[in-house]
Amino acid sequence: MKPARTAGSVLVAGMLTLTAACGGSEAGSPDTSGSESGTTTLSMAETPGAPFGFVSYGVERGHFADEGIDLQLTVNPGGGTSTVPALLQGDFDVMGLDLVSALTTIEAGLPLRMVSAGSATSDEAEGDFSAVLVPADSPIQGPADYDGVRMGVNALLNVNELYIQNTLEAQGMPESAISPVELPFPDILGAIARGDVDAGIVIEPFATIGQSQGMRVVDRPWHAIKPGLQIGTMVMTEQKVAEDPDVAERFARAVQATADDVRSDPAAFRAALPDLIEIDPALAEQMNLIQWRGASDRESIELTGQLMTEYGLIDAEIDYDEVIVD
Repeated sequence: MKPARTAGSVLVAGMLTLTAACGGSEAGSPDTSGSESGTTTLSMAETPGAPFGFVSYGVERGHFADEGIDLQLTVNPGGGTSTVPALLQGDFDVMGLDLVSALTTIEAGLPLRMVSAGSATSDEAEGDFSAVLVPADSPIQGPADYDGVRMGVNALLNVNELYIQNTLEAQGMPESAISPVELPFPDILGAIARGDVDAGIVIEPFATIGQSQGMRVVDRPWHAIKPGLQIGTMVMTEQKVAEDPDVAERFARAVQATADDVRSDPAAFRAALPDLIEIDPALAEQMNLIQWRGASDRESIELTGQLMTEYGLIDAEIDYDEVIVD
């Protein structure tokens, strides 16, 4: 087992302090029970790029309104566990997280519940939405060349860490071989171009944008862990779910309806993306689409927990029955 990076304990300690300051389970959203019309207003922060586009599409297509939810969606400027305090403080009712960040937070004793699935990898590597990009003239051809690499990541100790640890183990490299550098997704491409990092892990549409700028894909990082692996989850606080389990169920149904909509008509989703996340229509046609299933994939969540325990990212696996709502 490889030792966990020390930043993890700092983040978790900070979140535990916040929870104590907020009174533990008292931390939660203000009353969003809704208006006389029966509509419930929920605020949500989601990862920039295609994940934000997916939820926005569900709003645009009326899937959340059909469930009596007025979803106020915001781009989450950060990533990983560093964004969780905003949920605990009640700044948001729902948050999109990667599974590693969610499991890290829950294992630390913080009251999150998984109410729906987020993104998932493709079954085929070439069609996946994640990519490790390098400059066109880089000597890096694949994971075997990562020794001594500075790797741009959108957040430390999230799903990127799972890929890094998995790669180090597979390649027989020391912990120091890959140095992650935390940058927002939109900034990773510039850092690669300037030489500030040697490689970067990005998602769509940044993967296709980078390739259009001459960068090369040397791995499909999250697909490399397991084809079809669930990567993202949508979480609420335990208090929010307990206070209004019906709204959690309605939110999950809206996500499921959106996922079914995208799978049944991906062309319509691509056509909507330029307005949803402000990208060129040609880019929307070229980029690989994230896979969305709607309901949580228990097998993926348990595998992620097992690997995190093996790599020392958490001390023990969580009670999956307790935290997976849908």
